[in-house]
Amino acid sequence: MPATVITIRTVLLPQNKTLTHTIVLANGHARSDNELDRWRLFNLDDNSITYVDDIAKTYYTVPFKPEKPGAAVLDTGAKRIVQGVKASQFLVRIGGYQRELWIGVPASIPEQLFAMMNADFSEVRGFPLIDHAELPYGKLKLVVDRSVVKIEQRNVPMSLLNIGSGYQSVTAPGASRPPASSPRRGQSTPKAG
Repeated sequence: MPATVITIRTVLLPQNKTLTHTIVLANGHARSDNELDRWRLFNLDDNSITYVDDIAKTYYTVPFKPEKPGAAVLDTGAKRIVQGVKASQFLVRIGGYQRELWIGVPASIPEQLFAMMNADFSEVRGFPLIDHAELPYGKLKLVVDRSVVKIEQRNVPMSLLNIGSGYQSVTAPGASRPPASSPRRGQSTPKAG
């Protein structure tokens, strides 16, 4: 099937290791190929996320609800062109951890995709074309540099965005029963002592 394919390169330092993965978008759905065995299928049309377990052959779907981010995300107001797209600079700092993102809105990438994939950025619209993170670790500095190297249209197997026919729908964890300390509905707890 025809799809938009985003290719992302990640460079890890000081390991000097380079990884590449893709995100596939088609028919209102998206999936990252770096999630194996247990992965998420993003439904951009109805704002839901399906969690798929290839080992247990199960899945469940929950609505995407933007939450208040755990970290403050600062829009610096700085702008620049990245991959031919106008991008805005965002910064996150928590202690020694720093993250700098250049967020743009390429025409072929739905603006809510990154927010759905990363809860801390649920209020940000657009996709990170450059993402640089640093964390001091003893005398070293761990660095993760991600960048979009290509956005292209090409055919991909339909199976990338489909759940297997033999998979069973299950209840989302935590959605099926009250906490263990709660009595059943209509039942009271005996007094202590």
